[in-house]
Amino acid sequence: MYKALSAVITGLLICAGTQPLAAETAHIREIWSISEGLFEPESVAVDEARNFIYASNVVGYGINGKGYISRMSMSGRMVDAKWIEGLNAPTGLALMGSKLYLADVNMLKVLDVERGEIIASYVAPDREPCLNDVALADDGTVFVSGSCSSTIYKLDGDKLTRFIVDAEALRFVNGLFVDGELLLSGGWQIRLWNRFSGAALADGPVTRQPDVKDIDGLAWDGSAFLMSMVDDPRLWRLKADGIAQPISDQPFHAADFYYDDVTGLLIMPRNLGEYDHRITAYRLTFE
Repeated sequence: MYKALSAVITGLLICAGTQPLAAETAHIREIWSISEGLFEPESVAVDEARNFIYASNVVGYGINGKGYISRMSMSGRMVDAKWIEGLNAPTGLALMGSKLYLADVNMLKVLDVERGEIIASYVAPDREPCLNDVALADDGTVFVSGSCSSTIYKLDGDKLTRFIVDAEALRFVNGLFVDGELLLSGGWQIRLWNRFSGAALADGPVTRQPDVKDIDGLAWDGSAFLMSMVDDPRLWRLKADGIAQPISDQPFHAADFYYDDVTGLLIMPRNLGEYDHRITAYRLTFE
């Protein structure tokens, strides 16, 4: 994965916005969809070892104790709609082993999925960070975006610390993606960073298209990046030429989605209206 990803990143750094690459056709097929017990689902994490999908439910953004985590089967059956309750607008999720890391407004919390208990909480060093997404490096390093503080935080021992602070580059920072030495941040723009030093890897955003902004979810599909945006209901794809295009005109209204570039499994939290909150699984492939 890292070699292919590095090649795309190199392309983004060198030839962004130049000659467009040949288009690929997306084939997407719905597998299942569930709405039972969900309210403002924001993020999903897939637990292959235990055959579960975990979903965060915001239930009004703020410190209100109404947020919760749902647990579903891989076939789309709701196992426990309010598995973990008493949270404050939980958003990003990331799983490693038996630990589920979740962003909870002003804290990074750790849930032991075997015990079904919160086992650790780490307070952000800023008053109103609006913690949003969580990303895990292969070595277990935890990164968290702060949408209101224009900051990417890192879990350092028993403290959540400021790693990158940049009011312009990290404006409304949202989705994160990490692999090898590379760290990508969404938000108002897509930016590239060295995940060890925090140094910027590009002079400005990787794409300057005016319609590509406020990026929420980010995922690698094997040869390009898939993206969801806050104000655009479509799913977009960013290739090595630095040009992003929607995979279709289908309105998904996806938040922080999951994609497996080997199997093509795509799982989307979707908020389609005031009373229509669901998680839908698809099979997405390209040719």
